[in-house]
Amino acid sequence: MKFRTKMFLVYAVFGILISVIAGSIYYAVSISIFKEQEYRNLHVTARQMASQYEELLQSMEEVSLYLLSDSDTLTAISGLGHLDRTPQTDTYIQEGKTQIQTMMSTDYLNQKFYRVIFFNQQGDLIANNNWGSRLIRSSVDLDSLPWYPLAENNTGTPIIRGIHPDEWGRQEGTEVFSIVKKIMGKNMGFIEVQKTRQELDQIFQVPNDSVHVAILTDTGEILYQTGSESSAFYQGFLESEDIITGLYETEDQRKLLTAGIRNPERNILLIVTEDQQVLNAKLTGICGAAILLVAGILLLSFGYIVITSRRLTRPVTQLREMIKNTQLETLDQPVPVDFTDDEFGQLGKAYEEMRQRLNRAVLRESRLSTLQLKAQMDLLQAQVNPHFLYNVLNILSNRGILNGDETICDICSDLAGMLRYAANTKEKYASLEEEISYLKKYFSLLKYRYEHKLEYSISVSPAICSQTIPKIVLQQLVENSIAHGFENSTQIMRIQVDGWEEDHRWYVRVRDNGEGFRQEILDTIRGKIRKIRKDLTTDRSHIELEIGGMGLVNTFARLYLLDSEYVTFELSNWEEGAEILVGGPMGDCGSGRR
Repeated sequence: MKFRTKMFLVYAVFGILISVIAGSIYYAVSISIFKEQEYRNLHVTARQMASQYEELLQSMEEVSLYLLSDSDTLTAISGLGHLDRTPQTDTYIQEGKTQIQTMMSTDYLNQKFYRVIFFNQQGDLIANNNWGSRLIRSSVDLDSLPWYPLAENNTGTPIIRGIHPDEWGRQEGTEVFSIVKKIMGKNMGFIEVQKTRQELDQIFQVPNDSVHVAILTDTGEILYQTGSESSAFYQGFLESEDIITGLYETEDQRKLLTAGIRNPERNILLIVTEDQQVLNAKLTGICGAAILLVAGILLLSFGYIVITSRRLTRPVTQLREMIKNTQLETLDQPVPVDFTDDEFGQLGKAYEEMRQRLNRAVLRESRLSTLQLKAQMDLLQAQVNPHFLYNVLNILSNRGILNGDETICDICSDLAGMLRYAANTKEKYASLEEEISYLKKYFSLLKYRYEHKLEYSISVSPAICSQTIPKIVLQQLVENSIAHGFENSTQIMRIQVDGWEEDHRWYVRVRDNGEGFRQEILDTIRGKIRKIRKDLTTDRSHIELEIGGMGLVNTFARLYLLDSEYVTFELSNWEEGAEILVGGPMGDCGSGRR
């Protein structure tokens, strides 16, 4: 058996044991917490039901207090109980009934209760909601009512009547819950307040259909009940002072989760039950979660075992993949492997040393390429057109011969400054401030040559004067305007140089009022610029041969070597002539910035 197989079996057995133990603990703890939560919820439901039952009784008792609190109604009730029934008293009796009927027929009583009834031993029967399906009988024999003797001898405590058929209504089949209150005094009568079973079902609405409610008196009479449990099951709790929430068995061997609340003031016991089968159905989810937990732990364990065994037994494969995926671009990145002191570790260390040697070789080659690029830059700078200097020297010679003017001294001074600036090949770059100073000397010499035929202006923001550019760039842009913009024109030459900062970039624009760029010239120059951009990016071996000569392409190449893709170099025409815009990032933002 292979070592890797042995390792897998050992760890697999250990993972199975851990998974089974963890799943069993989770299942046991979850079952305990779930049962405790269910017991607590059922007990809370019982307390809520008891509170709702107490509120129901109080609202029904308050009806009697409400009716008897009115002196006219109390007088009318007393008159009906004591007046003889003669033609002379008919008016008083009818007025009394009207007063009682009016007091009982308020919107509150009509909407809150199914029916409110006043009756007495004289045979008077008055009810609100006495219409439609709630129409009451014209008379009822009180002696035929089984609860009447108890009400007759009652001393004022309301009699609670559980769910029973409505004796007062003409429509049969209506079940109601009611309380009967005897009015204190001789022959004063009774007041009964009714609620239908449907109304009680809404009051004692349970969270789900599996929960049942029962209300019974301390004598075992069932006042209200949902569900099909026998009265014997509920009566079995009458002897208990407190009902401990838990599982109790019925006569048919079913187990019910039961919670009860006793109200000694009302002499009632409220019991809430839930079938154990419903609890077992809920426990199925916990069992499923435990199984998923065990399966998840096993899956993680097996995954960990597979990964660990591969890592420990196949380091050569990993090293092979690393060698296979090694690229020149990643040579300087560290190897993400901890090499040990065994044979595999020695092999890995040898591979790492090879990567370092190869990386040093690539760096050396890169430095050689950089030196070649600098040499190309020197060659480009050396290609600045010298014809302008020859023309100036000719002007100086002619002016000195003809006039002996002292202006020659100024010309020589400007020319000497330009020569010193241009001939310094040690510094290939200069600040915009130095370039502007050089450009002013250049314009001064041009002014001596063209006199009134040349007008110029220079307006550069001090914010960009410290930015670095290749030397003699601005002079070449102006020279392009002089040499080509007015080639076939005799008008006054106007050249405008502006510089500013915008969006953290510097810009310099040269405008003239000459003939502008012809479209074919623009297309040609832009094509050469695209080619130069490609050559400078991909093949720098013979770029100086391809650039050749002077002009705008030369200027673009020098700017591109400094700022690469960050450079701005745009040629266009404006309403009066040609326009050239150059620019770059402020500070050291350019990727090619030296």
